[in-house]
Amino acid sequence: MAEIITAKVLRYDPSTDDAPWFQDFQVEWVEDPSGIMTALQVLHAINYDQEQIGYDYCCRSGLCGRCSMLIDGKAALACWTPMTPGDHTFEPLPKFPVVKDLIVDRSRAYERFIEANTSIQTVNPIVNLPDIDYNLYWNTLERLNMCRECMCCYSVCPKLQDKGSNWKDFSGPGALMAIAQRYLDTEDEADRLAQAVYSGLFICDQCGECNKVCPSYIAIVDIIAQMQEDATTRGLQPSGTAEFM
Repeated sequence: MAEIITAKVLRYDPSTDDAPWFQDFQVEWVEDPSGIMTALQVLHAINYDQEQIGYDYCCRSGLCGRCSMLIDGKAALACWTPMTPGDHTFEPLPKFPVVKDLIVDRSRAYERFIEANTSIQTVNPIVNLPDIDYNLYWNTLERLNMCRECMCCYSVCPKLQDKGSNWKDFSGPGALMAIAQRYLDTEDEADRLAQAVYSGLFICDQCGECNKVCPSYIAIVDIIAQMQEDATTRGLQPSGTAEFM
């Protein structure tokens, strides 16, 4: 007898629905050649064989970040999340306007990344590119470069819910990591630390929720803590914020 997944998908079309509602779908659990069945494969089985639902994806290999959503209450990439027989819930990422079903409008988070202006800034044109320290590149810069911009970290950040810390005051963990990449890059000559402070660096209280959901395993909290310490040493810490030294 075939094993079954019951996918409880939160449906919502703002143009026609008064409120979100769950719809149950039955999908046969089938292992692919890798030995698992992913959440994205479950959604494909529903969309292609039963009823069209709204969800986003592209690469299907954990690189693009477009299939991020809440799966069983946790922000994750659908293409990387293995499924087991039984009940599973699928919901859109919180903190973002719903376009349809599991598709959300991420534009305000993308705007924070664009505002970070992370092209390398130098006083004089770059003529020669010296070697970058091996450890700095592979263990820090390359890890930061692996950000999928999936916005999972934004969906769990409690500071983006606080009345005193809105999207305008706080660029969010993802954009701060983009700034950090240039701050730690020995080629960049802009004052990225002052930029980070202006972008809400000290609004972060290092709760660690972002670390738990980052599919690239970026040490977000550690890097923010380092920048907070460096900013405090330089006297950039805004008055009225907690001491992090």
